[in-house]
Amino acid sequence: MSAIRTLAIGALLLLLTSWHLDRGPNDNTLSRAALVAALIEQGTLRIDAYHEGIGDKALIDGHYYSDKAPFPALLVAPCYQVLVWSGAVHPGERGLLTDRLLMLGGFLCGSLPLALIILLCWHALRRSSPPVPRILFALLPFLGSFLFVYSGSFNAHILGAMLVLLAHISMERQRYMLMGLACGAAVLCEYTLIVFPLIWGVMVLFRRPMEHPAPPLRAMAGIVTGAFPMVVLLLLFNYAQSGDPFSLGYDHEAHYTFMSKGYGLGLPTWASLWGLTFSSYRGLFIYMPVLLAVVVAWALVHRKGPAPWNDPVLLPCVLSFLLVAGYRMWWGGWAYGPRHLTTVAVLLAYRGLPLLAAQRLARWPFFVLVGIGMAEALAAKNTLWYSMPTGVRHPLSELVVPALLEGHFTNMQWPCTLGASPAQASFGFVLVCVLAIFALARLDRAGARS
Repeated sequence: MSAIRTLAIGALLLLLTSWHLDRGPNDNTLSRAALVAALIEQGTLRIDAYHEGIGDKALIDGHYYSDKAPFPALLVAPCYQVLVWSGAVHPGERGLLTDRLLMLGGFLCGSLPLALIILLCWHALRRSSPPVPRILFALLPFLGSFLFVYSGSFNAHILGAMLVLLAHISMERQRYMLMGLACGAAVLCEYTLIVFPLIWGVMVLFRRPMEHPAPPLRAMAGIVTGAFPMVVLLLLFNYAQSGDPFSLGYDHEAHYTFMSKGYGLGLPTWASLWGLTFSSYRGLFIYMPVLLAVVVAWALVHRKGPAPWNDPVLLPCVLSFLLVAGYRMWWGGWAYGPRHLTTVAVLLAYRGLPLLAAQRLARWPFFVLVGIGMAEALAAKNTLWYSMPTGVRHPLSELVVPALLEGHFTNMQWPCTLGASPAQASFGFVLVCVLAIFALARLDRAGARS
């Protein structure tokens, strides 16, 4: 019954994270989709047939390529090929670069990974917290965050965060080969995630993160062995694009040319540090409010604990934050919240939510903060998604609230494909969300009793 109950919980989570599937004309998602279409339709990495209107691309020897890390596209390509072979997908105005491709990519790289992240957080809560409604402590923080707004989109952030979380769990359990494989795949989602395996590798080598680790050299050999296939894949992919295995697509930017010099990285500024923390522009604690309680609880519990540089979550999260803050486009272009801090948010939640669940005094602040976050995220998800222009400094008050009051609901919800209006689908999602939360709580309580 335990396995059946877990499957039922997973199915309900997936229903919530895949209700909305993105097919909007976003540079980020279209760049990955163009690579998938080129691989299947033409058997090439060149996106010449699709590059018009796509800003995220590389120009190499007169041909256009996706500038994105390849793992999400390579993951989606075989699944999309099956749909094409079965006749479920037919070429459209842009060949196989169709809405269904974008939706499939959103499901595989956004919806499914977020549901798995929530399941992993629930599992951590089951192991370490008292019998409160633990599924609520796992689910509500993510529904009330910018992460939920990106679920259902063919981005790499949530998939990369899930892989980093799997790597962290593997490191805790001393499964180093699996850790290396997950780290390698995560870096092939977002190159900047290399911060995490680098820090963790040093910690494993010097026996920092665990009380009884395997011998350091054996552990490092496992990590390297696990990561090796992904390293080879990246080198082959780079060579196929440019003839240089060490040259990334970002070295050949056609539009965002500042990336060609140092990948746009520099030193953090006061504007970026404030903008990524407490500002209404892209602040982490504004677009995932529960992390305020997480940070406070963590500080109180660990004020007499190990030094911060010995913490396998805190140290790489801080360094990753500083790396993003030093990026020339730290705000992430058209975005909802700090999308480049997705992995930081996931790891902080994974480590911090059990602390909140264990403290009775933290429960009311928890529910207040997740309530605020859910109001923000559900309003954005059902209206504008993450289409917040760079120049709008207060997206929630200037864009999301007016769109909600004017009834500009999105049609990127699966009930709309069955004839429902955007408003009906949006109100239906709110109803389904409430019912699913009650059902999840009952399933969790039943599991706790048994």
